[in-house]
Amino acid sequence: MFYNNRMERLLEMIGIVAVLYIFYALGPQKWNYSTQALRQKRKAELEAAGLSSQFYFMRPLTLLLLLWTSGGTFVLYWLYKQWTYVCQGYKCTNGKKLSGGPLLHTIAGGWSFFQLMGIINRTCEYTQRRTSWPAALWGMLWLGGLVLVFSPVERGWKIAGFLIFTAAPVVFQRRINTLTKKYISFLPRAVEIIVTLLGAACVLGAVAAARTWMK
Repeated sequence: MFYNNRMERLLEMIGIVAVLYIFYALGPQKWNYSTQALRQKRKAELEAAGLSSQFYFMRPLTLLLLLWTSGGTFVLYWLYKQWTYVCQGYKCTNGKKLSGGPLLHTIAGGWSFFQLMGIINRTCEYTQRRTSWPAALWGMLWLGGLVLVFSPVERGWKIAGFLIFTAAPVVFQRRINTLTKKYISFLPRAVEIIVTLLGAACVLGAVAAARTWMK
């Protein structure tokens, strides 16, 4: 009975997300404005909200493998590199500037993730590329996945949380890659491998320390 209730809740969550995606896919993600005036108005809104001409490019599959191998810690490096480029290429017609540098945005990842996703979606829409779900939705899923990982729940739910947590950066990396025509290698860069191994070592050390403390 307990297992059935959990499965029902999971199916309900999947259904809600599916409905939200269908609504969004048929709605604001498409450039279907009826007149040139509306298109120009929307472009002006996007420019005022803030866009970026620079992003960090890597293969989504490569990113996913590095996230899994590092126990999810590679997301910190990914955030840092994305913000390094975004801070250099950020443009906003209303005069607002990004506060803080890449390191601060990485440390405040729980907040800056929403901001970064918004910039990516706006830039994709502005250049008439496909956008992803709203930043607020993906941000909540991303943080929710992380909460599941550290919650006192069954292992299956922890795994599901980890998969959601690692999926969000990969989804937006796919959107970022549509903004370039340059070839992106499947092979990770040397520094990415080093960061991944260090992250994996930290995770394994933390797990070993936790088990020792709990004995």
